[in-house]
Amino acid sequence: MTNLPITGEFNVTATFGQKGKYWASTHKGIDLTCSNRTIYATCDGTVRVISFDEGGWGRYVTIKSDTGTTHIFCHLVDGSVQVKSGQRVNRLTKIGIMGTTGNSTGVHLHFQINNADGEPINPCDYLGIPNKVGKYNSKDYEIGGNDLKFKDEKNISNWAKDAIKKVSDAGIMNGDDLGNFNPKNNITREEVAVVIARLLDK
Repeated sequence: MTNLPITGEFNVTATFGQKGKYWASTHKGIDLTCSNRTIYATCDGTVRVISFDEGGWGRYVTIKSDTGTTHIFCHLVDGSVQVKSGQRVNRLTKIGIMGTTGNSTGVHLHFQINNADGEPINPCDYLGIPNKVGKYNSKDYEIGGNDLKFKDEKNISNWAKDAIKKVSDAGIMNGDDLGNFNPKNNITREEVAVVIARLLDK
């Protein structure tokens, strides 16, 4: 599994912040091409907008991630979208098919991430790939493999698994006596005190 919206060999054809005749100021996302044109969600979150922007993004989908950012998938094939507004998604959810709808000079995916204030941020930092035109392979950017071994691992969001592995391996935050991490439970002042005490002992 990766944070990428595509699988297999892919090309970055336009970078974040790139200047050129196609953008009013600078490029607010990255452009990707791939022989496997299936597009996947890039986060755990909720589908917000499915719309069509004839003069810009073409057929596009936005997802509000659980961390508050908005992931935007543009130029999809019209009629290919496989999700609905309000639907919960994860990185295994198929969004649609890479196309060339809207203001586009060829088949590609424009992928953009906006922060909580609606400002575009460098999506390469999140995806884990270089912000550089070039050829890459998704197998080089696999995430996971954290082997949490909690009985309720299926309830843990993918974006949090690496951090949970790190704190549990360090003995800072552990599961309960039944082997569950209880990721959605509230934390008490007593539990916070224990976590801080363990940190102070490090």
